[in-house]
Amino acid sequence: MILDMLAGYELAASVAVLIALSPIVYSVGKKWGKAAAWLSVAAAAISAILVIHVSSTLLTSYNLMASISFDLVSKDYQLVVYVPFQNVALNVNLSSWQASLVTSAVPYYPNPFDRSVVYPAFHFFQYRLMLRPYYNVIPQPAFRIESPIVVSMNPLVLLPLDAGLVADGLSAPVAMLISGLGALVMFYCAKSMDDLKQPGTFYASLLLFIGGMLGVVFSTNIIEFFVFWELMLLPTYVLVAYYGLTEKRGVTALKYFLWTTFGSAFMLVGMLMTGINLGTFNMQEMGIIINAYQNFIYSSVIGNLIPWMASTLLGQQVQLWLALAIIGAVMVLPVALVLVGFAVKMAIFPLHTWLPDTYMEAPMPVTLLLSAAMTKTAAYGIARIVSLYLAPSVSMMTIGLGILAIITAFYGGIMALTQKNLKAMLAYSSMSQMGYIFFGYAMNTFFSVTGSFFHIINHGICIATWFMIAGLLLRQFGTLDFDKLGGLAGKMPLTATLAVISALSLAGIPPLSGFASEWMIFVGGAVANQYLLLGLMVLATAVTLAYYLWAVRRIFFGPVKSGLEDAKELPLKYIAPAIILVVFTVILGIAPNMAMQFFAPLFGAAPFLPTIYGWEQIRQIANILTVLMMI
Repeated sequence: MILDMLAGYELAASVAVLIALSPIVYSVGKKWGKAAAWLSVAAAAISAILVIHVSSTLLTSYNLMASISFDLVSKDYQLVVYVPFQNVALNVNLSSWQASLVTSAVPYYPNPFDRSVVYPAFHFFQYRLMLRPYYNVIPQPAFRIESPIVVSMNPLVLLPLDAGLVADGLSAPVAMLISGLGALVMFYCAKSMDDLKQPGTFYASLLLFIGGMLGVVFSTNIIEFFVFWELMLLPTYVLVAYYGLTEKRGVTALKYFLWTTFGSAFMLVGMLMTGINLGTFNMQEMGIIINAYQNFIYSSVIGNLIPWMASTLLGQQVQLWLALAIIGAVMVLPVALVLVGFAVKMAIFPLHTWLPDTYMEAPMPVTLLLSAAMTKTAAYGIARIVSLYLAPSVSMMTIGLGILAIITAFYGGIMALTQKNLKAMLAYSSMSQMGYIFFGYAMNTFFSVTGSFFHIINHGICIATWFMIAGLLLRQFGTLDFDKLGGLAGKMPLTATLAVISALSLAGIPPLSGFASEWMIFVGGAVANQYLLLGLMVLATAVTLAYYLWAVRRIFFGPVKSGLEDAKELPLKYIAPAIILVVFTVILGIAPNMAMQFFAPLFGAAPFLPTIYGWEQIRQIANILTVLMMI
C-alpha cells in the first residue's frame, strides 16, 4: 500500500529523471563520452522501471480512501475521507470547512479499469497560481474524482489552466512501449556506438526526446500536451541535423522541422478553439462538458421539441443519434484542425513527404524511435483527445478520413515493395501501417478504435524488431542494400526467425499480435457499415505480406552473396532486445487481453455515434425524418 501511495510521485519521476539528467549528460559527455552513455542508460532504465510499476498499480484491486464530489444544488464541494475497517467516513464541506462524521463503508473496487494515477503540478486561474490543481487533493492512486469541478469562462486569458501527469488505461500501455524501447535503444547505443562525435549532445538529445514523448502521453491538459509535443521536435531536429548519415542531413532536418511545425500550427489552433468552446483545456473536464451538452440536447432540446420521439426504442436511438450529431457538427472544425497536426506526425498521405528522407538520414537508433515510438504519440493523441471525447465529430468525416487511410496504406505498401534498401522499405512500411491505425479511428466504432490503439502497441513492437535486425545487419555487413544481401538464414537462423515472426505479425497472420489488432479494426469497419472501404483495406494486408516476404526472401534465402561467406550470428547481447520484443509479439497474439484490459473499457464509454442496422430500421428512420420535415 505504501508503494501504491507513492505511485503518483513515481509517475512524475519517470519524466523528470529523463529531462533533469539531460543537461548533466551533456556536460559529462564533453569529457567522458562513455560515462555519459551509461548515465543515459541508467536514466532510461529507471524511467522504464517507474513506468512499469505505475502501470502495474492500475491493474490491482484497491480500496477508495478519499473522494471529492460537487453538489450541483448547493454548489458545494464535499471531501469524503473513509476510515479503514470502520463504517465511518469524515465528510468535509470544502466551501464552509465544516466537518462531520457519516456512516459509510470503504468502497472497494475489484475492477480497476476506472483507476488512474495522477500527479498534479499546478493550477493557474484568474492570475492566481496554486501548486496543486483543485481536482486532486490526495496525490495517490486511491483517489477518485466523482464529479470534477467545471469552470467555463471567456476570454481566453481567464480560462483555468492546469498541468499534471496522469497514468490510466490509455496512457500507461503507450508509456510502457516508449520507455521500454527507449531503455533498449540507450543500451544498444552505449554498447555499439563508440565513434560518436559530441556524445554528450547525442545522449542528452535522446533523453529529452524520450522524456518529451512520455510527457505527451501523460499530459492532463491539451496545452501541456502541446508543450511536450514541441519538446519532442527540438531534440529530433538536433539528432538528424548533427548526426545524420549524409551531407544532406541539414536540409533533411530542416524539412522535417518545417513539416512538423506546419502540422503543429494547425493543431494548436484546433486545441485553442476546442478549449474556448468547452471552457476548459483539461482533458477530463472536456469529457464531462461534452457529456453534459449531450444530455442537455438529448433531454431538453430534442425531448421538448419532439416529445413523441422517445415513445419507441428506435425513436430514443434516433434521438441519441441527433444529440451526438449536433455536438459533432459544432466541433467538427477544431477536430479537423487537430487531426491535421496528428496526420503530419503519422505521415498520412499527402502529408508524408518528410518521412522517407528523415528515416533514411537519421542514425538507426533514432530511426527506430521515430518509427516505433514518436509516430505512436500522434496515434495516441487522436485516441486521447478525439476518439475519447470528440468522437461524434469524426463521424462527420468518416468516409473522407477512411479514404485517406486507404491511400496511405496502399501508397506506403507499394512504395515499400519497390525499395532496394531495407531501411527505406521499413520507412514506407511504417507509413503504410499508420494507414491501418488511421482507418480504425476513421471508422469511429468501439471495435475499430480499440483495434487501432492495440495496433499502436503491436506495430511499435514489430517495427522496432525489424529496425534492430537492420542494425545487426548493418553492423556486420556495412550495407542494407538488398542486392548485396542474401542466403543468411543458414548462417543467422535466430535473426531470420525473429524477422519472419515480426513480418507475419505486421501482415496480420494468426496467432500473432498483429492479427488481433487488425481483425478488430476490420470488424469495426463492418460495424460502421463501410463495406467498400473495408474491402479495400483488407486488400492492403496482401501488399503488406508481399513486401515483407519479398524482403525476407532477398535477405535470408537464395544463394549466399559474395562477401557474406563468413557471416555468423552475432552474440546474444546484441540480439536479446529483439528476442524480448518477439516474445511479446507471440504472447499478445495468444492473449491480447493482457494489453486490451487497459484501454478497452475506456473506449467502451466513449460517445461513438450508434450504428442502426437493417432495412426495416432504415425505413422507419425515413418515415420519422419525413414527419419532421412536415412539421
